[in-house]
Amino acid sequence: MSSTPLPFSPPGPGRAPAPSRVQLSPWGLNLLVAAYLLLALNGGLWSAIFRVFAKDPVALVAFGASVSVLLLLLMAFVTLPRLQRPALALMILTAAVAEHFRAAYGVLIDRDMIQNAMLTTTTESKHLFTLQFFRDIGLWGVLPAALIFVLPLKPVRLRSLIWRWPLGIALTTALLLGLLVSNYRSFAPAVRNHREMLAAFQPGAPLRAMARYGVLRFATADITAAPYGRDARPGPLLQAAQKPVLFVLFVGETARAQNFGLNGYGRDTTPELAKLDVVNFTDTSSCGTSTAVSVPCMFSDLGTEGYAQKRFLGRENLVDILAHAGLKVEWIDNNTGDQQVAKRLGPVTRVDATLDPAACAGGECTDAAFLPIIKARMETITENTVLVLHMIGSHGPAYYLRYPADQAVFKPDCRSSAFADCKAEEIVNAYDNSIRMTDHVLAETVRMMAAQDRVIPAMYFVSDHGESLGEKGLYLHAAPMFMAPDEQRKVPFVIWLSQAFQDAMQVPQACLAAQSGAAVSHDNLFHSVLGLLDIRTSVRKDALDLSHDCRKGGA
Repeated sequence: MSSTPLPFSPPGPGRAPAPSRVQLSPWGLNLLVAAYLLLALNGGLWSAIFRVFAKDPVALVAFGASVSVLLLLLMAFVTLPRLQRPALALMILTAAVAEHFRAAYGVLIDRDMIQNAMLTTTTESKHLFTLQFFRDIGLWGVLPAALIFVLPLKPVRLRSLIWRWPLGIALTTALLLGLLVSNYRSFAPAVRNHREMLAAFQPGAPLRAMARYGVLRFATADITAAPYGRDARPGPLLQAAQKPVLFVLFVGETARAQNFGLNGYGRDTTPELAKLDVVNFTDTSSCGTSTAVSVPCMFSDLGTEGYAQKRFLGRENLVDILAHAGLKVEWIDNNTGDQQVAKRLGPVTRVDATLDPAACAGGECTDAAFLPIIKARMETITENTVLVLHMIGSHGPAYYLRYPADQAVFKPDCRSSAFADCKAEEIVNAYDNSIRMTDHVLAETVRMMAAQDRVIPAMYFVSDHGESLGEKGLYLHAAPMFMAPDEQRKVPFVIWLSQAFQDAMQVPQACLAAQSGAAVSHDNLFHSVLGLLDIRTSVRKDALDLSHDCRKGGA
C-alpha cells in the first residue's frame, strides 16, 4: 500500500466517496497534444503531403505517420516533471503563430524570417498584429495551451522516470528510423524536391528556425570585421573632378519588377521616371527575399552564392571601402536600420517628422522625407559624398501608409494591414500606389539634381527584394530561397547619370542603356558603385562592374 497521502480526506459517516478524477499519463498528454497540433495547426503540412504523394497512397500514409512520430519524439525529450506542461504549451503557441502567418500570408517560418523579425522595428511589425492575429492566437493557441495546465496528470515516481524517460525516447526514435528506412526510396526524392513540406511542419519548422537563429547569433556575437579594400583610392577622373561629386544610392524596399511601369507593367506606375532620361534594367535578381539578407549581401562582394551573415560580418564592406577612399558616406534610414552595413560609419540618421512634417503627417514618414535631405546636401557639401538612403518603399502589409491618401491613383485601395479585410484587387491597388510614390521620389531627386550646377550628381536605385501579392496563395516576402517565386526575387533597378557626371567620370549613359536588357543582380552593386565613382582597389571585379566596358580607356 502506498505511503503517499491521499489527495482528499476519507468520507465521513453518511457521505458517499468522492468520485475519482480521470488522470492522464505523461505520454497520454503527449498523444493528446500531438493530435491537436497535427489536426488543427498543420493545414499547410497536410496540403503539401497530399499534393506530393497524391499518386502513392502507401507513401502518403507512411509519411504522415513519420511526421506524427517525429512530433512525438520532440515531445519525448521534454516529458519530465515541471518541464512537460510549459514545453507543450510553448509548442502550441509557436505552432499557432506560425500557422496564422502561413494561412494569412502564405509565409513559412525559417531562420531568415526569424532574423528579419528580430531586426524589424516596432513601427513596421505592429501592422502584422491585427484583430485576426489576436483572434487566431487566442482561440487556437492561448486557450488550448492554458488547458494543458488544467488537465490532471498521474504522478510519476523518480525510480520509474529514470528508466521510462530514456526508454520512451529510444522506442520513438527506433519507430521513426524504421519508417524512414523502409520508405527511403519514396521519401528521399519527395523531401529533396519539395522542401516546403517539412518547412510547413508545425511546430518543428519554427522551433528549428529559432534554434538555428540562436546558433547564428552566438557564432556572430564577437566578430570583428577584418580590413578589406584598404588600398582604395580615388582614380584620376575622380581626383580631377572640378566640383564635389554627389552619388545618391537609394536602397529600395519591397518593390517588385513585375509592377514597375518601366518594365512593361500594364499600369502606369512610373509615369514620372518615364519622362526622364534614366537607364532601367529590366532583368534584375535579388540576393535574398528579406531585408536582413539582401541589404548586407548587396553591400558585400560575396555574391548571392557566397553570402552568409558570418562571412559578411567578418570583413569590411562597400561603405567602408568608400570611406577608405576618402569619400564622405552617410546612411539615412526610413526603414529597419542599416543591417550592420554602416556600423563603422558612426550614428545612422533616422528619418522623422522634424525633417519633413508634411511627409510624416500620416503617422509614418513616406520616402518624400528624403527630398529635403538631398536638397540640403546639394547646397552644402564640399567633398565627394555618397548618400545611402534606405527607403520604406512598398513595405507591407500596410501599403496604404506608404503614400498620402489624397495621392491614391488606383482605387479602391486596401486601407488595412489585414488582407482578409480587402479584395485581391484592392491589395494590388494599394501596392501599385506605393510604387507610384517611389517613382515620384526618384524622379523628383533626378529633377532637383539636374536643375543645379553646384555638384556633380548621379543616382542609383535598386530594391532589396520583391513581394508576393497573392500569387499561388503567397503574400508579403521572405519566402525561403529554395521556393521563392520570381515576384520576390525580381526587382527594379534604375541608374541616372547627369551629363556632368558622364563627362567627369567618362561613362556615357547610353553605354549603360545598351546593357539594360541583360541579366544583372545585386552582385553588381558593390563593383558598379566603385566603378562609376572611379575608385581604384584590388577588390573591385571588372566583370561585375557595369561601367567598366563603358569607360573610355577601360579604367
